[in-house]
Amino acid sequence: MLALSAVIGGASGWIGSSLSALFADFPTGAVIVLVAAAIFLVSMLFGPARGVVPRSWRQARLRRKVGRQHLLRAAYEILEGQQPDVAEPIRNLPIALDSLMTHRSWSAQQINRLLRTARNEDHLEEAGPGQVRLSEAGFGEAARVTRNHRLWELYLIRYADIAPSHVDRDADLVEHVLDAEVVDQLESELQDRPSSLEVPPSPHFIDQRAEAQAIHRKA
Repeated sequence: MLALSAVIGGASGWIGSSLSALFADFPTGAVIVLVAAAIFLVSMLFGPARGVVPRSWRQARLRRKVGRQHLLRAAYEILEGQQPDVAEPIRNLPIALDSLMTHRSWSAQQINRLLRTARNEDHLEEAGPGQVRLSEAGFGEAARVTRNHRLWELYLIRYADIAPSHVDRDADLVEHVLDAEVVDQLESELQDRPSSLEVPPSPHFIDQRAEAQAIHRKA
């Protein structure tokens, strides 16, 4: 860090002195200060680690990722609720937009933005007026996201002593940064872990029928 500061200071002095020598009306001291300030401003805006622009870009990308995962998990949970027999594999059926909005309490503007992002990433297909369907890739990603979320929920309940009624909120804060290594570690910590393809049941009850009745009353 000291070496970098020395390099910036030396570069500021050299550039400022050169500009002052080229232009007679440029005072050397003031030009050096202005050059140093310009270098600082560029570093503050575009520095790869803490620059304002790269940080804003990373945060925007994370928000898109979080929103996409919430949408896919909501879709998967709705499909679970539509399943007549829990022993049967989950079927990729059309999903009503009203169900998605009610499931996560999204506004129309939020759901439209999330749907647009999911379509751009080929995770959704059109399924008729007021409905969407997960694409093949979207269905697989939805199952993966839901599985990771529930593995983390089970871990928090078992080892962090968090109540099942509150664990969904706490899992939401972490699930989006779980990589494959962390998921493998969660599986090894849970002795009765599900297989690599199995989505464990939710530790908190999700009443899809109540949501459907709420949507019907709104209509």
